Amino acid sequence: MKELAVIIVTYNSEPDIYACLDALFAHNDIGDALEVIVVDNNSDNYAHMKDEIAHLYGEQVQIVHNTKNGGYGQGNNRGIKQASAPIIMIMNPDVKLVQMSFRKIVELYKTDKRLALCGFKQIINDMGKRGTSFSLLNHYHGLVRWGGGILAKRLDLYVWRWMYFCGACFCVRKEMLINAGGFDESIFMYGEENDIHYRIHQTYSHAHDKYVRNFVYLHPTENRPRSQEADNLRIKSNEYVMQKQGRPTGTYIRSEEQRLRWSRLIK
Repeated sequence: MKELAVIIVTYNSEPDIYACLDALFAHNDIGDALEVIVVDNNSDNYAHMKDEIAHLYGEQVQIVHNTKNGGYGQGNNRGIKQASAPIIMIMNPDVKLVQMSFRKIVELYKTDKRLALCGFKQIINDMGKRGTSFSLLNHYHGLVRWGGGILAKRLDLYVWRWMYFCGACFCVRKEMLINAGGFDESIFMYGEENDIHYRIHQTYSHAHDKYVRNFVYLHPTENRPRSQEADNLRIKSNEYVMQKQGRPTGTYIRSEEQRLRWSRLIK
């Protein structure tokens, strides 16, 4: 019986996916109870990647082929539908697990029926530089969001009522996610984590989340260039999420644009 399913959505991700899978299987301490599902959003190199994954990992990896790129949320929903395990780990294809125990994650969910989301420490380079493991919910604005985020990151302090986990690698109880509506497929990219956090806790008022700081993953974004297009898409997606939550968006947009200006000045 499968106990934990890892869902990895790919799109032209062949340069990253093999290292991601190698690290994943290197940390597998639950054997056949681990379920690994790669959902490909119609990559240009899909056929080659599929053959190579089959050659390297055999039946350890299920591959689901989307005939179009329906976005990150749609790809994850397909993988979740395919999964039989009660615990889902969402993972980006450019993530490498550094320190992880699937067995302990399964135990956490079995012993704590209120546990909804489980997050881990993100590092962004091989030297262990800390990344953004979690962020303040988007209805916190301006200096509160910017300064509070810096302070929480520096102190490695997570408060689940105020924060959501980075979407690069986190776990969620499948039943809770499905009953909360799954991923919103109207969101092509960015903002999914805040949306999922909000909807799960609206659906399950008794639920809570847990940050496991001694479980670590590498998400090598340190030298990744930021584009105005990506920033605009992120703001637009988060604006949509806030509208769903019935929150005013004008202050968020202004403060987020200001926060980006501050961030660029500091860099």
